[in-house]
Amino acid sequence: MARFRGPRAAVAGVAALGLFAVGFGTAHGMDDESGASAQSGAAQSGADSDAPGTPAEEDWYESTLELSDGGRVHVRLVEGTGVQERHRAADAQEWSTWKTLHKSKEDRCQGVELEEVNGTVSLIADFGLYCSDGEPPQESVAAVGTGDLTEWAVDMTEGFDGWQDVSIREDGSKVLFINDTDSGLYTLGWDIVDGFGKMSAPRD
Repeated sequence: MARFRGPRAAVAGVAALGLFAVGFGTAHGMDDESGASAQSGAAQSGADSDAPGTPAEEDWYESTLELSDGGRVHVRLVEGTGVQERHRAADAQEWSTWKTLHKSKEDRCQGVELEEVNGTVSLIADFGLYCSDGEPPQESVAAVGTGDLTEWAVDMTEGFDGWQDVSIREDGSKVLFINDTDSGLYTLGWDIVDGFGKMSAPRD
């Protein structure tokens, strides 16, 4: 069975709301229509697609998100290369050139998730041997872009089952990546001053 990142988990959303309630910020992203979000869907590989504005639902391995300011961001997983991103401002006619955010030679996992709140964009993607056939990922990528999206902060966790969900503070200053497992809650925080912190595991 193919490994596909489907609708966001309600349990992870509840857990994130609890974390934000104790000081991380106001949660956006889980079952919240105030932020923009895009999830990839099912069709042919996105590695060969170069058409602007490719709909997210038409491909397992790419996603396009319209931002709150009218701009767009497009992310694809390219076999043998990794995660690539390009973007276009609201008043621009041309896309930026493709930029590789994370290099990987592993197989792509199905699903690219993008979220945006107040100019802060989050990205979730995974890679691993036979991952598209149902094996767990070996590389779990979390990334955050801000401003004109020319610079991204990228975190890669090895030997991890991937991030289920993300929550972005309403002012865009903090992002929380979440995986709620049988053994407990895993989180990874990013903030606009310090970037990514250390992943928090249930035993911490």
